[in-house]
Amino acid sequence: MWRRGLPTALGLGRQVLLRTTTEPHRLRRFQPLPFVRWNANGPSVPSNPDASTDEEDLEQKEVETLMQKVLAQSKYFKEHPEATDSNGLVDVLTGGRLRALEDVNKAYYPGKQFKHTSQDMVIRAMVGNTAITVLKFLAYLKTGSSALLSESIHSLVDTGNQGLLILGLRQASFQPDKKHQYGYGRAAYFWSLISALGIFWLGAGATVSHGIQCLVHPPTPDELVLTWEVWAVLAASFGIDGYVLSRAVRELRATKPKDVSLYEHVKTIKDPFMMAVLLEDLAACTGVVIALGGIGASYVTGNPFWDSAASIGIGCLLGGVAVSLIRMNQRFLLGQSVDAEIEQGIKALLLSRPSIDNVYAVQSQWVGPSTFSFKAEVDFDGTYMAAQLLEIYKPVFLEAKDLKADLPLLLAWYAEDVTRLVEKEVQEVEAEIRALYPEAAFIELEPDSKDTDMRALSNLGTKSFRTSEREAMSRALAHLARSLERSQ
Repeated sequence: MWRRGLPTALGLGRQVLLRTTTEPHRLRRFQPLPFVRWNANGPSVPSNPDASTDEEDLEQKEVETLMQKVLAQSKYFKEHPEATDSNGLVDVLTGGRLRALEDVNKAYYPGKQFKHTSQDMVIRAMVGNTAITVLKFLAYLKTGSSALLSESIHSLVDTGNQGLLILGLRQASFQPDKKHQYGYGRAAYFWSLISALGIFWLGAGATVSHGIQCLVHPPTPDELVLTWEVWAVLAASFGIDGYVLSRAVRELRATKPKDVSLYEHVKTIKDPFMMAVLLEDLAACTGVVIALGGIGASYVTGNPFWDSAASIGIGCLLGGVAVSLIRMNQRFLLGQSVDAEIEQGIKALLLSRPSIDNVYAVQSQWVGPSTFSFKAEVDFDGTYMAAQLLEIYKPVFLEAKDLKADLPLLLAWYAEDVTRLVEKEVQEVEAEIRALYPEAAFIELEPDSKDTDMRALSNLGTKSFRTSEREAMSRALAHLARSLERSQ
């Protein structure tokens, strides 16, 4: 009889080892052990679990072989801690039923959802800025305008930054692997941060420095030549940047919730690429207006001061954009939590399930522009789990021929099925969360309770405890009955 208890012990050990491995622990439901069968209505116990068959003898040999493999590989990994377990010990323990990492990625990781929209936006901005940079530099070489040089530097820096953003966009869309199990989403914020630093030092720094130099050593009227090409280049720049900006705003509006203003939506953007393009093109259009004002004032008055002042103004504008982008990327690189509405929504979803009593220690953070991780300690209702198994195990316990001898085995079966119900509940909850919040790529629900250090049997002699437990069981059975009626 105890021979059949070995799979139970192995099953319990299997779950412990799976939670300590570096591999993802999102598993398909374990294949049932021989003493409990699963069908469309849930678990069922064979009418004669004590019957010995050739099939069970064969399975016993398989279990013994499996244990030998486990022991051999455990010894190997102790002796070679540097070795990686690609499909070794974990695969052996699960009988080859560990869900492949690629399947997890395809099912749960929406890291590429933001790529196409952001990529199109960045490429449009890069093409436009490349053309504008060439035009502005040609106009500067002909006129010597300080404001035009500032605008040329501005557009050149924007072009280089968009190249960095494309690099970051590509890396951020990589799926999780063994070295980066939460994905590469934060690469988006890293490369966007590098881009923002480039705007600050190369864009703002060089532009302000040149403007101050022109104030100290202003150009002569002969050096500052303002022709129609200046106005044509600035007009073309405004048109191109305005077009790219309008497309960015249009795509922002398409993703905006109906009950949220565009300004509020912009403040909650998680995509650094979209934010960079939006702010850079907004600054580009504003910079053209500043350049027009400075150059126009110098043209009317003949005083180059206004041209130099416009150069400094454009540099300060770039500095403001850079600081805004740096602060945004800093927040997400440090691990910003998800919005309070999302956290509360997930918590409410968990508490709405009859199998969950309470939720503690909720933690979350964005791990990419379109993915976040969620962790919580969950107090599962043991009474509800027991209610699901009551009708199955009741006749087994009552009709046992030798309860004293069979009790350890029956308790082992019962504990195994309760554990499976909890695992099944976790899988269903995760699926429900992802259906409501597709960005929830990584969910960790840890069973916990304020009564972890207590045993339920310690209150066995308390009349009030017995009464409350009977009432809880009645409610659980009634809920299961209603659920069964709705499903039929």
